[in-house]
Amino acid sequence: MNETYYSLKKVAAMFGGQHLKEDITRLEQSGEIGAQVKFRSGALYRKGFSSNDISKIGEKLGFFKTFNSPTSLCVFTTKGGVLKSTLALNLARTAALHGLKTCVVGLDIQGDVTTALGFDDGLEDSADLNYILEKLNRTKGLSDIFNNSIRLNEAIVPTDLENLFLIPETPELVALNDSLSNINRREFWLKEKVIDPLKQHFDLVIMDCSPNWNKLTTNALVACDALISPLECKINNFRNFKVFSKFLEEFKQEMRLDFESIFVPTRYSLNRKLSQDILSWYRENVDGCIDGAIREGVSGEEATALNKSFIEHCPGKPASNEIIEVLSEVHRRIEESISRRTPEAASWQYSRNQANPQESSWR
Repeated sequence: MNETYYSLKKVAAMFGGQHLKEDITRLEQSGEIGAQVKFRSGALYRKGFSSNDISKIGEKLGFFKTFNSPTSLCVFTTKGGVLKSTLALNLARTAALHGLKTCVVGLDIQGDVTTALGFDDGLEDSADLNYILEKLNRTKGLSDIFNNSIRLNEAIVPTDLENLFLIPETPELVALNDSLSNINRREFWLKEKVIDPLKQHFDLVIMDCSPNWNKLTTNALVACDALISPLECKINNFRNFKVFSKFLEEFKQEMRLDFESIFVPTRYSLNRKLSQDILSWYRENVDGCIDGAIREGVSGEEATALNKSFIEHCPGKPASNEIIEVLSEVHRRIEESISRRTPEAASWQYSRNQANPQESSWR
């Protein structure tokens, strides 16, 4: 895989704006981050930071800091095509670029987040069927953990970012969803066997759910500290939301859950009055709706197609600036929720050093 380099201007834009250039230069001069190197860009040579240095810069200067305790997020809504997996992708990559050790758990049989993170890259273009079959057979997932055929760490695979890992979706998720009906405490299997153990080694665990409310989704909601739910600024999602919110509230009461519900408006259009009206309605009437929003646009679609976050693909552009606003607000809401539910978490410090013996086997 070719190394990616980022100019000083791009790095500053990725983490909040050009006012950070002076701080980044100071870190470089003090040796706290690696020095810029020359790299070839087309016919020209430029200077930039390697991808390995980016997370160090993000950790020191960025907007998405490590939480006071390990945190699990569930990304879910009952409608497809609303940027759910795009939101999960941006959460995961942005967190990893800020130095948070992050694991994504794929729970959607369609495998959108697994594809978005680049795990399936090259399969369709390969002319070698044997290679494809071998890779698919080597891929282990949650069903293998459920059947006790592998340990949890054997299902975790690395990505192109050193802080980002994945438990990929596999076709056996369908069978796993059915099998959960046959065990005691069926709603708690994911929490007890997967998410809680992951939180001993990761700063952030993100579960990307199917748009169908199935048993795996129920497990993810039970296991999460916060729900991140996209609200598409279109009439079909607007009509769907009232039913979804009613079911969600009843579920939380029945299961006695107190996870934070954070709603993110998506796919709004500057050129459609109805879209703007729906966005305003969400902000005024939906408890937990953030002020930020993700617009409909080519830049965001390109980023997802390239398996990148918005801040990596188009730093400084409207799509990137908006995702910074969105993720900053989501981060603040999660932090407030953690402090409110567990006051002692404010003094809790997560020690990566204690996790180091496990880390090498998960790379």
